[in-house]
Amino acid sequence: MYETYLAYCLSTQSTRSPGLRVIEPKPPEAQAQRGNLYILVELMGESPVRGQAMRQMLSTVQQTYYTARGSLSDILAQAVHSAHDVLYQLNQRSANTDLRAGITCAGLVQDHLVIASAGPALALIATGDRLDQFPQDPGHYSAPLGGSTAPDVNFYRRRVRDGDVLFIGESDWLLISSIRTLGGAIANTNKDNRFDVVEYLRRQSNHAEILGLLVVMEKAKKQVDAGTSGKPWSKTNTLPTSVGTTPPVRDVPTDVTPTPKTSPTSRRETRPIGTRPSLTDSFDDLTPGSAPPVTSPGGAAETPAMSDELSGPRVRARRAAPRRIGMSWLRKLAQNILPESKTQRREERARANWVEASPTPVDQDILPPSLGQTETRASAQPFVPPARTRGDRARLYILLAILIPLLIFIAIAAINWQQGSREQAEGAKLVDLAENQLFMAQQALSVGDSSTARARLTEAQGYLDQAIGIFGYTDRIKELSAQIQKDLQSVLRVQPLYGLGLPLTTFPQNASPSRVIVESQDAYVLDIGRQIVEHFRLDPTRTIIEESSGPVISEGDVVEGVTVGRLVDITWQPRIPGFADKASLVVLDRNNNLFRYNRIEGATHLRLDGADQFQTLTEAAVYNGRLYVADEQADQIYRLSPSATGYGAPEPWFAPETQVELAGVKEMLIDSDIWLLLENGNVMRYRTGQQVPFSLENIAGLAGEVVDMALEQADSGNLYLADESQERVLVFDKNGNYIKQFQAAENDVLRGLRGLYLDEATGTVFFLTQTSLYQQTLPK
Repeated sequence: MYETYLAYCLSTQSTRSPGLRVIEPKPPEAQAQRGNLYILVELMGESPVRGQAMRQMLSTVQQTYYTARGSLSDILAQAVHSAHDVLYQLNQRSANTDLRAGITCAGLVQDHLVIASAGPALALIATGDRLDQFPQDPGHYSAPLGGSTAPDVNFYRRRVRDGDVLFIGESDWLLISSIRTLGGAIANTNKDNRFDVVEYLRRQSNHAEILGLLVVMEKAKKQVDAGTSGKPWSKTNTLPTSVGTTPPVRDVPTDVTPTPKTSPTSRRETRPIGTRPSLTDSFDDLTPGSAPPVTSPGGAAETPAMSDELSGPRVRARRAAPRRIGMSWLRKLAQNILPESKTQRREERARANWVEASPTPVDQDILPPSLGQTETRASAQPFVPPARTRGDRARLYILLAILIPLLIFIAIAAINWQQGSREQAEGAKLVDLAENQLFMAQQALSVGDSSTARARLTEAQGYLDQAIGIFGYTDRIKELSAQIQKDLQSVLRVQPLYGLGLPLTTFPQNASPSRVIVESQDAYVLDIGRQIVEHFRLDPTRTIIEESSGPVISEGDVVEGVTVGRLVDITWQPRIPGFADKASLVVLDRNNNLFRYNRIEGATHLRLDGADQFQTLTEAAVYNGRLYVADEQADQIYRLSPSATGYGAPEPWFAPETQVELAGVKEMLIDSDIWLLLENGNVMRYRTGQQVPFSLENIAGLAGEVVDMALEQADSGNLYLADESQERVLVFDKNGNYIKQFQAAENDVLRGLRGLYLDEATGTVFFLTQTSLYQQTLPK
């Protein structure tokens, strides 16, 4: 069995994370018998049913894998074809929907790993010193899922080893990074650094929203042996030695009083022949003055004929003899290798002669006496220290003491120099690649291919960033980087906003402003962090705030007997003759309640006929006197006409045959059509209850972190998208063609961009950030 350690390249809050599913059942679940399943779906194309398609495909694969019968390869093939059938049928049922997909399914059963893929896919498997890429050539994948032709399923199989690493991701990883970078990172992944590897890969991809999963597989810790677990150790248990071996001998301290001799037969064991001595016997029978019993080859216990004086320190000296003899051999070896002076050799010979003349040999204590011999212990001689090292040997020691640190320093310096040389060469190669990409971008610009030029320039800057990490800024890098930024400004048609100076107002640290509406001199800010709607009064030029009214509606307020729930959206309702004689702010809360506020009447509750039809309202907008609300759970937009007390019964706006998914809608705006901004940055357009084909030109590189949208009412007007990740506002026409973008003249002014509001009458845009509210006249 293997334990798995996971790391995701996208957080669960990302709009693309639903494309990845991990199932790791644990016993006693029935599914645990079929092991773990890892699914990645790479969905291509835009459609209102995109999220629905993703969920159905993942659920179908999971259900097939854990219920179908057959071999693991057959089961995975069935799962892939089932996902294809789901997507194909959805394309056939939904108008203007033509989704395609690639899929990767990895099954881990005990120590068997089987991967099945169809369409665009990427899997890397690191095992030992080997890295496998699957499919081997992802650039030529088989037909994707969702078409009229059933896809071919490719398989990869291997036996898992301890420490293996699996990476599955979208095929776009090969477009924004090299296989060398991916493989090098994955080959060096373990359970402890897996999150660092993911962060490194995200930096290499410039934090692009791309699905990826790391799985580190390690063997589960073995349980205690069932034969010994639960049985406590007992002193009477037999020793784990074979019959015929000597039991362990205990060192016994020497008694000062002479021990009387004992007959050898008095200490013989009386246990049956051929039985192993117990631990109790081995300790209790070894009293001072006795010799350890030895079992004879025939099985009878015998006692060696050895003098009783071998007890105590004699036993320890006998044990230490091999160690001391070994040390003497090492000393002799060192003496033979190291040079000596004549004087030193004479001193050694004189010392040896003195030792031979002494009554007791120096090493007498470590030499075992012969069997049966009676030892006469001589008086101990005084310790004689060895002679000091002199002459050539002393100089050699001094030289070694100096040379060893010096040699270590030289070796380390040589390794660092060699590594630095390699890094310098690699950095120079990266700069050359950046220069080549810049040249190709300039060629694309000369023929008007802005998309290719932007991609080449972005790749060139990425190479330069890697080179800067190796040897910092150089004159050549600065020159190339300046040229790249200049060409990017030209490609993206960037217009700086020089009027974003002092903010109109700033917000406290606990604020989280999300929406702003400005009508005449009144500005309203919805703060979902503090759960309030705040009012500001501007001067006639709308460049200074004259008055701050503070919160006008807050969560928990009671308005005409109705408690205000969690605030979710605000919109502006102009004056409606015969129904509403004053323009007001309309506030929507999570409990599907609507409230109205103006400076004369204050806050009032709007009554809705048929409000029980609503499930989860998330967006509100007013157009031509009618109120439109988006129901996320019902996947429907309702239109409400004004009445004497508020609004009448809701009317479904989408046609019955229109497939739409409203989960995650960030903004809803209306001209003659309804425009929806989705969490992934895409914009959907609907007319008379049906979807209109619409897509944004991706010259500027949308990163999926668009937070708000503004719209001009005229058919020839423009669409404005607030891109939080790049701190900019992108401008498109209503056909989706890219026009230009606005950026702050100072880099950090639009940091934390949260909302936009466009006043067409004066050509003024209001920018809402995490900390401030700004206004700027649109440059022509």
